[in-house]
Amino acid sequence: MSVGSLGIVTAGLDLMADALREQGADVTAVDWRPPGGGDPDVVVDLVTTYGDPRVDAANADALARLQEARPMIVGAGSAGELIPGLEGRMVLHAGPPVEWGLMCAPQRNAVRGACILEGWAAAHDAADALVATGDVRLASAHSLEAAGAMCGVISPSMAVWAARDEVGGGVGYSPMNDGPGEAFWLGVGSPEAIRRQRTLADAIAPGFAAALRAQGPIDALALCAQGIAMGDDCHMRHQATTMLLLREVLPAMAERAPQSVLPTARMLAVNGHFALTVTIAAARAALAGIQGTPHSSLVVFISRNGTDAAVQIAGLPDRWFSAPAPLVGDPLYRPGFSDEDAAPDIGDSALVECCGLGGAASAASPSVAAFLGGGLADALERTREMGDICIGTSERLRMPTLDGEGTPLGVDARACVDLGATPLINTGILHRVEGGQIGAGIARTPVEPIRDALAALAQDLRL
Repeated sequence: MSVGSLGIVTAGLDLMADALREQGADVTAVDWRPPGGGDPDVVVDLVTTYGDPRVDAANADALARLQEARPMIVGAGSAGELIPGLEGRMVLHAGPPVEWGLMCAPQRNAVRGACILEGWAAAHDAADALVATGDVRLASAHSLEAAGAMCGVISPSMAVWAARDEVGGGVGYSPMNDGPGEAFWLGVGSPEAIRRQRTLADAIAPGFAAALRAQGPIDALALCAQGIAMGDDCHMRHQATTMLLLREVLPAMAERAPQSVLPTARMLAVNGHFALTVTIAAARAALAGIQGTPHSSLVVFISRNGTDAAVQIAGLPDRWFSAPAPLVGDPLYRPGFSDEDAAPDIGDSALVECCGLGGAASAASPSVAAFLGGGLADALERTREMGDICIGTSERLRMPTLDGEGTPLGVDARACVDLGATPLINTGILHRVEGGQIGAGIARTPVEPIRDALAALAQDLRL
């Protein structure tokens, strides 16, 4: 072989490859980086968790149960009636537990609105006093097997969905989505936001409840699978899934609760996100089936409250691992807004990414990529990035843009820590003081809580 035919391979350092190319060399650059960022303690945890056959066996078992899960929407009605344990003056919120004094402003706004909705307070300052003295109790929605989008506030009289996995038995609850603009989920506790909650509880939820009684439960992930085939990612975009939901229930609603048809039609006409919380309730029920899988390193929940971002993994149920919530990345702001106006990342909805939806299904929704200033290639890349940290693909959620390939499923904490890559979350951005949506973007789960969870799992394996 002549010298002129030799090629050069570089690993990790772009600077070296660029310098050689400038000299006319034929260079192949390999994107390599040391495992776990080269941290010796992290490498030990990776060796422990990758080297223990119990972890792979547990993950395979958990993935199989996720594939088999069949979460059904089984109820619609008031939270106080459907969610066990939601009693008295209690308000649930998105994210891990957080003290009132540390809660972000949008979430506080929604809690205040809930206190007024329930008749516990007449104004925001009175609501502040009730919460500060403990006369109104706050709790993470996950503590009662619920989850909410963005601020995720739930109080007893609010309308919620109830989901149950017919195979694994897991349950999940989520508040009905109250639409764009002035809404609790977007951190606004105004009179208009309160009026919407009353409409959901008094006029819309009874119609869905009557339809469910008449026709039986709704297969939520079957709706999502159809929605993905029609361009939804089932996180940032739910237009198709919302219309499929309406088609599913409209005949029974018209027959059994005709008074609900008009208010439901009006709500859905301006609310393409209505099915979002149907998806959240169902995804939570499915994921509940893998909680407590001994030795599993799969990420079950990703949850943010605008102050902290936290995760739980299947092998360590009910243990939160937290880090400060970051700002949403790749932001696209409405005119006049910037990072200075933005609240940190918030919401329980990132659990859908752990169920093969949202960021995992980006390739199915080029319109979401276009909304964020990208194109189909960007959408495909996001799905591929999710695939790098997942152990399998969904047998149910298939993307036409990838010739029917399943969405990435089973986020592995080991891969996240090894690669320094974490789940991508398609999400909105709230105003840090006033609430209300001011933009959207791609949030990245902080690696620190996943690394801490993996370290705790490794410690358990060594015992």
